[in-house]
Amino acid sequence: MTGLQSFHVAPTSFVFTILLGLFAALPALSIDLSAPTLPLLPRVLQTTVTIAGLTLSFFMVGFALGQLGAGKLSDARGRRPVLLAGLACFTLSGIACSLSQSGIELLASRCLQGFGAGSCAVISFAVVQDLFEGEAARTKRAYVATVLSAVPVLAPALGSVLVDQFGWRSVHVVLAAGGTVLLAVVGLCVPESRRRQRDAQHGSPGDGPRSLWNDRVFLRTALANALSYGVIFSYIAGSPIVIIRQMGYSQAVFAAVFACTAVALTLGAASSGMLARRGTSTATAIRGGLIVSVAATLALAAFGLTGVSAAIIVPLLLVVLFCRGIVVPNLQHVAITRWSERAGTASALVGVSQLLGGALASVVVAALLPYLRLNAVLVPMAMLAVAAWLTWRPPRP
Repeated sequence: MTGLQSFHVAPTSFVFTILLGLFAALPALSIDLSAPTLPLLPRVLQTTVTIAGLTLSFFMVGFALGQLGAGKLSDARGRRPVLLAGLACFTLSGIACSLSQSGIELLASRCLQGFGAGSCAVISFAVVQDLFEGEAARTKRAYVATVLSAVPVLAPALGSVLVDQFGWRSVHVVLAAGGTVLLAVVGLCVPESRRRQRDAQHGSPGDGPRSLWNDRVFLRTALANALSYGVIFSYIAGSPIVIIRQMGYSQAVFAAVFACTAVALTLGAASSGMLARRGTSTATAIRGGLIVSVAATLALAAFGLTGVSAAIIVPLLLVVLFCRGIVVPNLQHVAITRWSERAGTASALVGVSQLLGGALASVVVAALLPYLRLNAVLVPMAMLAVAAWLTWRPPRP
């Protein structure tokens, strides 16, 4: 053990932040890299369009289950073994995806891939809580979110290049290779982070999440985060149809708009870290982000009803995404910090509730698109932003 100690990455280092960000970004990376493969799957695997679309749904199911299972297990058994198992699952399932010969095989492999990715993501946020306290934890969480937010800027373009040059299977080969590298890095350089002595003083992780369900502050914070995520997922779910099909813009314009909004989200997360370092309180950052988001989404809804051009809508979208970047690490900080001894379980519940918020938003947008067109995206965004603002309350000192 002494011989390996020199290879350990210092938790305060920039490299460690990048590592945690990559663990957290594995689900987004898997989705965004593989997105260009979806139109090809019915032909190359001789399957249906429905099965091809379900590969994403099965990934999301695995993602949710991975968070729940890994979060609680890591509280009981430690972060490192669960992280290693999650990376191994992610790597092997990526290989299975690349070798799939039918739609059903790909469905099963993608579900396992989502499970491994979800396991790694939830461990990333729990590790922050294990190793840092107070404003240091808040700052680290913001910079991890910055790495996570940067993935949508680069991944879709990289996925398109891989598909064009090497075929759809190359996407999953690259994901498996990335998982292999991360598995080796964790095996050599990342020690256990969970501090058992402190955990024992606060209670047994084996008690499960029931006490979290009775914590109104935790539940309101997690719900506010889920509703806030629903705001941007409304945009994500509806923007391709609205921008390309209904507004008549090209794929290139859509890609540029999507990249700009991803950059805004990344800048917001980075700004959250800087605000924390400058002493801005968590409550102030959350309240300010939610209020500005409400104002911007209400303006979007109002402008949408008047049929204005994208020249006005896009800047407001950037404001909304920037505010989400500020709000999310602070909401996560409030929720998870309350349950430091069960950081894995708390992280999992925050993550799964966020997924449910996104799923609800996408269903609403899909149902409204045939009738409201652009407003099927903008009106739900405004309603969810208002709901998030009304839901959140700062915890009492």
